[in-house]
Amino acid sequence: MKEVMHQFCNAIGLRMSSRTPVAGFKRIEPIGKIFDKIMHYEGIKRTFLRSLNSEESVHILLVSPPGQAKTLFLKCILETPGQKKVFFIIGSNASKACIIDDLFDLRPKYLLVDEIEHLKSEYQTMLLSLMETGILTQTMHGKVKQTNMKTWVFATSNGTKRLSEPLLSRFRVMYINEYDFAQFYEISTKKLLDEGLSEYAADEITKSVWKHLPNPNIRNCVQIGRLVKNEPNIEMAIAEEIQNFKEYGKEEQDGYRVYKEKVSGL
Repeated sequence: MKEVMHQFCNAIGLRMSSRTPVAGFKRIEPIGKIFDKIMHYEGIKRTFLRSLNSEESVHILLVSPPGQAKTLFLKCILETPGQKKVFFIIGSNASKACIIDDLFDLRPKYLLVDEIEHLKSEYQTMLLSLMETGILTQTMHGKVKQTNMKTWVFATSNGTKRLSEPLLSRFRVMYINEYDFAQFYEISTKKLLDEGLSEYAADEITKSVWKHLPNPNIRNCVQIGRLVKNEPNIEMAIAEEIQNFKEYGKEEQDGYRVYKEKVSGL
């Protein structure tokens, strides 16, 4: 069979690769099996898959506004069957001591960092050393502890301003575009249907969020869907929750904060 394939490839001007898999190297499952929870972004999925299958580490940073499935990419990797050497942290909740201790103990192949922009500068320096040299260093009570690790870092961020330039340069940075209406509608209605809402409710919520909220995202749709799911008059409930988002949402809260600071003299 192999000889037949060689003859066929020669006939059409192609060459078969003679490379054999690296010992102990196991290819990751196809895109559909790892990222089947994520709709669209096929190019990003393929880049992740190539990094996961690479013999050398290629670090990836996803950047976008909230609600664009960034964290879902990390969760898909975290939940991949057979991937035991994975460590997931949230930048806003991370402490340097805990990160270093866990890295020394677990020695993960994949380090997943959600909201990396919230990591303090000294944590970013530690991460840069790991990504740049593969060396992890801990200094405690005057004693230096050091180890070499081969770790892939996959991270998400809402922006890059808080990240140091040296750290940013170590990443393959991928900017996720905001959904257009067709993508937004497809993803939102599917999620709402999975939540048990009717087609009418899923359609009404999605269109209302897109039309009436200044910064619509899928999370808004899911939140409203869960709130109104069992309401007898679902149309009225949706309209009321949309109004509540507009009246008591983040932009209104920011306006109230500015007003409070003015009147209190802070």
